[in-house]
Amino acid sequence: MSLSGQLFGPGISPTGANATFRAGIFGLNFQDKHSHLPTVNWTEITWRRGGFNDHHMLLEWKGQEGAFSLALAQPAAQQAVLDYLQPARQQAKPKAAGTRAWITGLVTVFVVLPVLAIALLLSQTNRVIDWAVDRIPVEAEKTLGAQSFAQFRASKALEENHPALPMLRELGRRLSKGSVYEYQFHILRDDTVNAFAMPGGYIVFHTGLLKKAGRAEEAAGVLAHEIQHVERRHGLRGLVHAAGWRIALTLLLGDTGGSVAASLAENLGNLRFSRTQETEADLRGVKALTEAGIDPRGMMEFFKKLPKEGTSVPAILSSHPASEARFEAVENALPKDRTFEPLPYDIKKLSTP
Repeated sequence: MSLSGQLFGPGISPTGANATFRAGIFGLNFQDKHSHLPTVNWTEITWRRGGFNDHHMLLEWKGQEGAFSLALAQPAAQQAVLDYLQPARQQAKPKAAGTRAWITGLVTVFVVLPVLAIALLLSQTNRVIDWAVDRIPVEAEKTLGAQSFAQFRASKALEENHPALPMLRELGRRLSKGSVYEYQFHILRDDTVNAFAMPGGYIVFHTGLLKKAGRAEEAAGVLAHEIQHVERRHGLRGLVHAAGWRIALTLLLGDTGGSVAASLAENLGNLRFSRTQETEADLRGVKALTEAGIDPRGMMEFFKKLPKEGTSVPAILSSHPASEARFEAVENALPKDRTFEPLPYDIKKLSTP
């Protein structure tokens, strides 16, 4: 049976390419435009769950030209590959056990200095990551964001013709004026109240959030907040922290290959921001709204209505925790003596196509 997935690697577009393949006893055999690639033996492949909410299965291997990765979104493709991967792993187990014993022996011999070196490295991990993230080129971040978003959208129902999309794009243009990022705004068919930003300028709104907004200024407030997460590189910093200092240094050296994107994309679903980052996005968002001539009180109105949702915590609050201190900081930042023209959008009509 012919299967398909998103292939990343040397000579392939940074956003990946749709690839068809067959899974057989000897390994993965690519077909059509990728039939020139050699068969990948099952014992050469490592795999893990990844993508948004771990819906993807990520296969990785080293080819003659470099590192490759294959993201599988279809359950049938994942199961077909697992049927061969698991027996291969069992056959390789005695060899792996021997390798572990050999490594254990070396570690035993050289125990004192390695432990001290690791302890020193771990104590400096956050500093190494922060230093590295600040020096990652914007172009590398854009490439990484494009790859991660390509993996995300492969398994999601994006509303390409949603009536609220022109509104988001126009507001986003006003709120990101002068930015080094080329923003993309998308709407995901999902009734949960949520929105999130991905590194490189990808903003995704859930249809549930649009329905929850009482007026366009509330949606604009959330949009301004998410844009500031991108501008301050909060997402990139969080993903690199989750993936580890090794990935930070790899990006710093300019490697944005598919295996790096896969390492980061698998952490998208678990991305969380610190309170300091949330407050920074709030306050900078208020400033951006004010400069764009959009009433910033919409941000406060939206965030304040969320804790009243009842016992179930809205999805947006799982990554944007609310607090009285946060509300107070935003309240103090609001311009006191300025009035704003209402936005010309009827969000109730736009949110219910």
